[in-house]
Amino acid sequence: MRMPRRVAIVGVGQTTHDEAQGLVYHELDYQAAKRALASVGADNGNIDTVITSGWDVVDGRTISDMHTCMAAGGYLKECSHVGEDGIMALVYAYLRLVSGLFDTAIITGHGHLESDFEAVSQVVYDPLIHRPVGASYTVSMGMQANAYMHKHGVTEEQAAEVVAKNRTNGANNPMAHLRAGVTVGDVLTGDMVCYPLRALDLPPRSVGGVALVLATEEAVRRLTDKPVWIRGLGWAIEGYELGDKDLARISSLDAAAKMAYRAAGIGEPSKELDVAEIHEATSFHELMAYEALGFCAEGEGAKLLAQGVTAPGGTLPVNASGGALSTNPYGATGLLRVAEAVLQLRGEAQGHQVDGAKLALAHGLSAPGGAAAPTNAVAILERSRGGGAL
Repeated sequence: MRMPRRVAIVGVGQTTHDEAQGLVYHELDYQAAKRALASVGADNGNIDTVITSGWDVVDGRTISDMHTCMAAGGYLKECSHVGEDGIMALVYAYLRLVSGLFDTAIITGHGHLESDFEAVSQVVYDPLIHRPVGASYTVSMGMQANAYMHKHGVTEEQAAEVVAKNRTNGANNPMAHLRAGVTVGDVLTGDMVCYPLRALDLPPRSVGGVALVLATEEAVRRLTDKPVWIRGLGWAIEGYELGDKDLARISSLDAAAKMAYRAAGIGEPSKELDVAEIHEATSFHELMAYEALGFCAEGEGAKLLAQGVTAPGGTLPVNASGGALSTNPYGATGLLRVAEAVLQLRGEAQGHQVDGAKLALAHGLSAPGGAAAPTNAVAILERSRGGGAL
């Protein structure tokens, strides 16, 4: 099935991502939205609908979009909010545009340090059994990494190679939070957080904002001559009960990827894609994602990495931006993966450009609302071949 009414990403905006910007969450949305609009020479008068993203419980207030929608340019606009990672706001905005009701949209997402993220993540667990024993987002990721490691014989050293790759890539990204490379030895000698996850196996908590401007084919030509077309989208959610699923695989990512590939007409992703931006919640999860995304067979993620396929000079570079292990604005990490993929396709990925990238994959997952990565979304993006059309 092909996608209906064509939609392109025409503008990208992001702040730098660090720990001490001194801005509250809606101010980050404002900065990112302002830059996204400026990137196409537009203002909020050119936008029909505004979609913001984030979690009230993480932002620390009820109906947080009362602030974020206005900050994103939503005054007197049709606004809505997605209580998920910003990549799900991309899905929602796309559906709004293909409905025929709107021609342009702006999406925002943010990450900040204003709440106890781990404590918030505990509310998704059963209050009588799991919550009292300390179940949390990080604990669930550790359990999943442990199950994967033992099922397929993956070692801590192999997962540490993911960290070394992504942190080296992030050092070349001027917008990244962590811009210092690390070695496998640095990872393996780090403090244990939740077995088998050590400190460097986990992403930082970054402060920053991300925004995208979307337009239908009819509106693209008046905004940019470098559109990046959304060729396919897929999303899926699995159960939150840890005992009801195979923790050694990310089933919802597998389903989301297949949905996106069907829409995009992709049969062999490892051969057809030029670059991928993956939301690696941990180093182990990047290896698991290779498999769920169909880049390799189940249990062969570490082999793909060892062969150099996903390195910057490989046949399918993954996380040339540094990925979540370098920059992780909780609530916008998946949206940032989309933004970085767009920059790659437009040839604007300063310092970390993959030469000749024409077709990209971007992936995002739920963060604080997640128990072993249950919510995933995948976008397939293609650069314009000139003249604003494919």
